[in-house]
Amino acid sequence: MGNSIDGIVESVNNSGDLVTDIAVEQLATVPRDESVTVSVGGHNTVGIHPMDHGEPESTMVAVMGQTGFLEIGIVGMSISEMLGIDRGEPVKISW
Repeated sequence: MGNSIDGIVESVNNSGDLVTDIAVEQLATVPRDESVTVSVGGHNTVGIHPMDHGEPESTMVAVMGQTGFLEIGIVGMSISEMLGIDRGEPVKISW
């Protein structure tokens, strides 16, 4: 049986990234490898990255945000506009 953390999108920042209600502290025991899936709005990304991740343009990423909460975005784009995801959308981290 796997582990999971559930949350929601609390806000959308100026870059169009999704800011969740999942605090960075809650991620302390979550692995930092490909065994982790972050799901939001019917879309998935693998892994949780630091802010300076270096992933290529157009890649969906989950990062430990400067806000102190998990943030989900698409590098170089507004995930909110691109995928139509807004506040209140469920978020699930599983591993």
